[in-house]
Amino acid sequence: MNELIADIAAEIVYPAVGGTEELNLVKIFLAEQGRLKRIIAGMGLNAADCEDVLQDVSLKALKNSLKLKTKQQGLRWLVRVTVNECLAEHRRRKSFQKKTGEILRRKSQKKTKPADKKLIAAEELEIVRQGLKELDNDLRGPIVLRYFCDMNSNEISEILEQKPSTVRGRLRDARMILAKTLLERGVEP
Repeated sequence: MNELIADIAAEIVYPAVGGTEELNLVKIFLAEQGRLKRIIAGMGLNAADCEDVLQDVSLKALKNSLKLKTKQQGLRWLVRVTVNECLAEHRRRKSFQKKTGEILRRKSQKKTKPADKKLIAAEELEIVRQGLKELDNDLRGPIVLRYFCDMNSNEISEILEQKPSTVRGRLRDARMILAKTLLERGVEP
């Protein structure tokens, strides 16, 4: 997929503005795919869904004729579209929350003790992912951007188009809910 997008981006001719090439969303997309993948994973989607979301975002970047002044403006647009695509994927799965709860209940009923520390860490990581999935969409977005992309509340507020104080409040609420969920499932935050 990356090669196809890179080929298409290379074929597009951009007019020179003041002797420099105009910024291109596709080039920014290609450079920032790692960050976008972390956002998608933090939004609770698996690897296959990650590729689907990235493909949708790349198509929107190809179709968009947004005039960019800075790379940061393009990155904000890509992050916003990626978060929206993740939320749309979750909405398409109406039974998402219900199935997640059933899987967790079945896991907690098993009484096996793994001997391997890596297995324990993987289970704890899965519990954290499930906890993130159970957060409301309003809380999940800010916490993923903060802890998976190392953004501060001002950067998050620009992307989500919210006040920085609202973002900080949602981060606090999300941390409290996530900590409570993890403690209930036997994981120390």
